[in-house]
Amino acid sequence: MSKLRTPRARAVGQALRDAREDAGVGVRELARQLGTHHTWVQRVERAEIVITPELVATITGALGLPPNERDSLVEQARDLPAASPWTPSSSLPGQLGTLISYENEAVRITQISDIVPGLLQSADYARAMVAATPGPYPMADLVLARMGRQALLRSRNAPVYTAYLDEVAFRRVVGGPAVMADQLDLLIDHAHATVRVIPEAIGPQPGWMIGGRGMGTILEFADADPVVYLEHLATGTYLDRRSDTSVYLEALATLSAVAMTPDDSAKVIASYRDQYERQAP
Repeated sequence: MSKLRTPRARAVGQALRDAREDAGVGVRELARQLGTHHTWVQRVERAEIVITPELVATITGALGLPPNERDSLVEQARDLPAASPWTPSSSLPGQLGTLISYENEAVRITQISDIVPGLLQSADYARAMVAATPGPYPMADLVLARMGRQALLRSRNAPVYTAYLDEVAFRRVVGGPAVMADQLDLLIDHAHATVRVIPEAIGPQPGWMIGGRGMGTILEFADADPVVYLEHLATGTYLDRRSDTSVYLEALATLSAVAMTPDDSAKVIASYRDQYERQAP
């Protein structure tokens, strides 16, 4: 998996920029020393070019940083993750690869949705969802991608994961009553996720608009600013500027205040599961 534009790569790029500015070296001067164009330096600092230990060593050497600072930055570049616990097929959309990269670096993932999110879907529920939204990518690959991503929540360094689900998600029948019963059973017993229900009775809330009545994901990192991912029908939007993400974090706090507790949520989900079990053949 690429080291390009991941949260930790952005953090290293920002550290290089801070080091350059602390050294009193301008972008154009550093570019002249490196024999390159100043826009290349800017792209490195924005992590739009793959950051390697060799690249960092070259830049820090040109800046004349002390050995301890130079070695620290080189080590940060060496520690950038080059792979995730699960690697997606190259036939899948590029935005999915980016999302997987972000998920594997996050320390906290929060999703707001009116359907069961991919990280919590059963295989049958995932197949029904993919079948309902046909596109250019093989259905089997997309389902495998969703199942593969779920290994993250069971991994040694799993992020803290919370899903805020609109109550309508449990009434929307995906795949039939038997599939729904199994899916809701999975939500109740999930050992690696916190599920909180947004009851319809509360009406519109600022936090609910994170997903735009669809799917919204907030990813938080140990050493980089948060990223907000807004999922659309065939595309998605990533926001990583503080001026853009701060409003989503504030809205999430509002949503958290009105959501059901995990225990009360489990009771509501169980009542829907029981209904589907009675309907299943």
